[in-house]
Amino acid sequence: MKSVYTNKVPNEMVQSVIDKEGWYEWKLIPGTLTTVDYKNLEAKFKATFPDNFIEWHKRYFFPDCDCSIIRLPHSLPTKPLEKLSENLSWYISEQLIPLGLIPFADEGNGVGPLVFDTRNTSDTKDFPIRVYDQEYGGNLDGLSEITFSSFDKMLECLTHFLIETKTKKRFEVIPDFYTIDHTGAGSTGKSYWASWTQMEKENFEEFGY
Repeated sequence: MKSVYTNKVPNEMVQSVIDKEGWYEWKLIPGTLTTVDYKNLEAKFKATFPDNFIEWHKRYFFPDCDCSIIRLPHSLPTKPLEKLSENLSWYISEQLIPLGLIPFADEGNGVGPLVFDTRNTSDTKDFPIRVYDQEYGGNLDGLSEITFSSFDKMLECLTHFLIETKTKKRFEVIPDFYTIDHTGAGSTGKSYWASWTQMEKENFEEFGY
């Protein structure tokens, strides 16, 4: 796994020499956070994360989690909840959280945050995921349809994406989400992912990537 080096990255996570362009290889290290640490963060911001997201995020420390189409929140041992806290303390988050929409990651093109939709359920095991367009400044008109039916399905799609794009073009892989998550990406989220597919295809035709 490669990323651009910053002085926030602990030495124990650096697995290679930093090259002349600033890139280095990094490794996961076991996490030490507890569920209580996340519950304290939730209480501070009056937010609710799904149980499976907490279990995923606290399992390891990792300095980067940019999957190009989605940027998940990193977790450094020196500042493990820093990115999650930044996501929740944003002024748009202050508008969305009381509505039950919990920002937790970023859309790959900088459109805005991905949010857990906690509305209409009391089950904290998992939540559907939507994208919020930050240009709307907290107005619900900026909220997309459900793009993934659950966090588990999102991870399944992203894992497939990262594996398959080693040998295929991104625009060739994204439509696979429709069958992996047929009730989310393949249903309400189909037009959203179709636009990503078209954009990736146009980028490849114009720029070669």
